[in-house]
Amino acid sequence: MRFSVERDVLADATGWAARYVPKPTAGAQQVLTGLLLEATMPTPDQVHDQAGDQTGDQTPEQAQAQAQARARASGPVLTVSAFDSEVAARAPVEAVVTEPGRVVVPGRLLADVVRNLPDAPVVVEATGTRVIIECGAARFRIPALSAEDYPVLPAFPPPVGEVDTLGFAAAVAQVAPAAGRDDALPVLTAVRLEIARGGLTMVATDRYRLAVRTIPWQPTVDDPDAIAHVPARLLADVAKLPTTASRVMIGMGVDEAGVLRFGLSVNGRQTIVRLLEGSFPNYRRLLPETSELTVTAPTAVLAAAVRRVALVATRTAPLRFTFSAGQVVAEAGDGGGAQASELVPVEYDGPELSVLFNPGFLLDGLAAVEGDEAIIGFATADPEVASTKPAVLTGKDDGEDYRYLLMPIRTGAA
Repeated sequence: MRFSVERDVLADATGWAARYVPKPTAGAQQVLTGLLLEATMPTPDQVHDQAGDQTGDQTPEQAQAQAQARARASGPVLTVSAFDSEVAARAPVEAVVTEPGRVVVPGRLLADVVRNLPDAPVVVEATGTRVIIECGAARFRIPALSAEDYPVLPAFPPPVGEVDTLGFAAAVAQVAPAAGRDDALPVLTAVRLEIARGGLTMVATDRYRLAVRTIPWQPTVDDPDAIAHVPARLLADVAKLPTTASRVMIGMGVDEAGVLRFGLSVNGRQTIVRLLEGSFPNYRRLLPETSELTVTAPTAVLAAAVRRVALVATRTAPLRFTFSAGQVVAEAGDGGGAQASELVPVEYDGPELSVLFNPGFLLDGLAAVEGDEAIIGFATADPEVASTKPAVLTGKDDGEDYRYLLMPIRTGAA
């Protein structure tokens, strides 16, 4: 196998795919720590079609150069892939292939090497058990892994629709922080995607807080209704990656092995994941229909106060918020140690209400709010009951599209 490619193009693709390469562990398949490079060439018919307007007085060198340029223009001919049995990733790359083939190269090493190459075209050649990388005056010889042992990657599942890239990324950022971290409860480490014709709803919970966001999307099938439990960390990673694409393609379906998979395709780059199994909590019964008491606060001001006061908060002395007419006082600390408090003006005209919140969870919710003002709603007007029931945080302009439910800390508990 032999191909040439621009350094920045190859560095971007290998760096992206290497994110999904598993770390070497005892008992793991060593071949999965590699990146699969597959180089193909256009068929003779494609080359003929692309080169149909060549003039007869070209030299062989000119004809070859033009054929290579047109082969590059015909589309990606190099694919960089990663697979860890749960997640598959494919990145198409436009390259000039002079000899097709496939090779598996240690993934993290390849990404590091390419990233540090000089700014010049890269030539990659696989010869037996070695991969030779040349770029300018730099030359590397890297041992290859067994391509025959590399598993077949799952195909991208059938597309079900498309969603705006920026809207999708923003929604994931709002919801994913509420997902659990305990792998003993796998389904709670997922973002639940409720796919319906009327919208795409994302839900995550770790049992102490709950985030729900609904965004518009464009189904491409007649009956798109489906549920997908996608690992939250993966979804958050995909959503944070920079891209110039305006749309994300969503795919979902059962593969040939009977495994339910979910796929995201952005600018041709595909991420395919095995969905998590388990029974997700009935979150809808937790969301109050109305809020008897509401607080409207300047989002940035309240968040800054929480961060400052939280510096002295502990498990046994979390943040206490006391709401009274026109203000909230955030305070933390106990009599035997450091203490802090800060007053923030708010819109509130209910009875005095004192409630304990986990500061980190509250900050996650405030960070997800869109707009300058956040609304905290309590389901009951009884302050003693309200201090023990979930509060609902949303942005003043979010309406019902985004809700962040936060469980208060019971008195005497951390």
